Amino acid sequence: MRSDAGKSDSSGNSGSRVSAYDNVTNQQTNGASTLSHISDDDTQTIFSEPWDSSRWETLLERGDDWQRGEERVNMVRTKSFRERLDPFLCAPRLAALQKTRDSGGTGASIRSYTLQLAADKTTVFAQTIDNFISCTRESKEARPQIVMRNMRQFMTGMKNYLVTHGEREFERQVEKERNKLKSTEFLNLDAILEGVMHKLVVRPLKEHLYKLFVDEYSDTGAIQLLAENIKYARTKHPKDIGIRPNIILPSEEAMDEICSYLQLLQDVDSPLEKLESLLKSIASIFKTVKVSNSKGGMMLGADDFLPLFVWVLVQSGMVAAEIEADYMWGLLHPSLLSGEGGYYLTTLSSAVHVLKSFRACSEEYTASGASLNWGTGSGPLAEFRSVLKIVVPDERNGSILTKTLPIRPNMTTKDVCKIIAHKVRITNPQDYALYKLIDGEETILADSECPQDIKGNLSDTGKHCMFAYKRIDAKIAWPKNTSQ
Repeated sequence: MRSDAGKSDSSGNSGSRVSAYDNVTNQQTNGASTLSHISDDDTQTIFSEPWDSSRWETLLERGDDWQRGEERVNMVRTKSFRERLDPFLCAPRLAALQKTRDSGGTGASIRSYTLQLAADKTTVFAQTIDNFISCTRESKEARPQIVMRNMRQFMTGMKNYLVTHGEREFERQVEKERNKLKSTEFLNLDAILEGVMHKLVVRPLKEHLYKLFVDEYSDTGAIQLLAENIKYARTKHPKDIGIRPNIILPSEEAMDEICSYLQLLQDVDSPLEKLESLLKSIASIFKTVKVSNSKGGMMLGADDFLPLFVWVLVQSGMVAAEIEADYMWGLLHPSLLSGEGGYYLTTLSSAVHVLKSFRACSEEYTASGASLNWGTGSGPLAEFRSVLKIVVPDERNGSILTKTLPIRPNMTTKDVCKIIAHKVRITNPQDYALYKLIDGEETILADSECPQDIKGNLSDTGKHCMFAYKRIDAKIAWPKNTSQ
């Protein structure tokens, strides 16, 4: 990876915002965010010193196969682009957080005053934050997951402190903003303060946290494994990655745009901004991918989109994809991990899992004489345990719907239910549960169980298993043959 001191502190205030902070503008002016599109030399993540860049620069060798133009896509965030984002990406909570980011938007004075409190080192608020940052940097804790958990808990605690107790003129600032509200509006203090805490806590600790990630994933071999599989996947035809022949891949210009958002994802420090950039890259994929012989628009399901996203990661050389995904999982507020944000973050983690196993699985299939067929549920996606097929009874029409979801390794029933409830627009998920189906017999799964493990263990014994998501009180007579 490219070592570039001083670039790690990119834009990280809070997440899904449209306006850039000064340091983002400065960084672009200084050329810090220049992107050589889809270059083969290394990941697009920028690791600053004290990381040894020599460990990363040879992970992906330079080549001409996927070399793109040198001119960077303009990454200025404009309202017009936001308006062009597909509606399915406009998660309400992300939109609320984005609104608080706009210059002069709702809560601007609260955000400004909170930053003033943090700058005044005589306040309890500032002293507590400084003490936490110092203790985190000096701690011997080397596991990034633990550090992120502590950071997440601390940010939530500091938000609660301000809202519950306030400090100095904080409550007065809140009252001033409340007096400006219309009868149909409310002040989302949680969204406002979430962004502020990212700037005050995440930004100064990003370099420390990334170093922990790099050290751990180097020791486990995860980075090298992903890099080797990316190099291997680049030697394969798109159909070998699971992309169906009738899918027309993005043009070179479109890939430049997609990879620019993946680059921005790695440059910023706020997990919310990373999530926003991920969603924009995915919106660009949906906007540019075409299906031959298809009349009208076509929404890609997980069977089609996941291989396509794997292909995009391969072309972008995003060796740090696993680090970036885990960074977001660890630091995002749990409320943002439901809905489309959580769904496509799961897609990123699922794509990483596929890539890390790609060579081993491909060679196993080649040795057995089998062909890679990702779309049937019995090919690589199933082998990688990267997707889960779930049947959902349509009680109004008496039919069965089949949904394919991207799945993270070791994903629990509880997490799977959150995703499927969102995808099928269930408004009362407390009345639904996930069931295991074997020969038409259903068994409810506990929240802590792992559906992939259940399916894998049953497959090893020669038994076929499906999963169903239905109302707990619904009496369903399932067909005995659910293998299709």
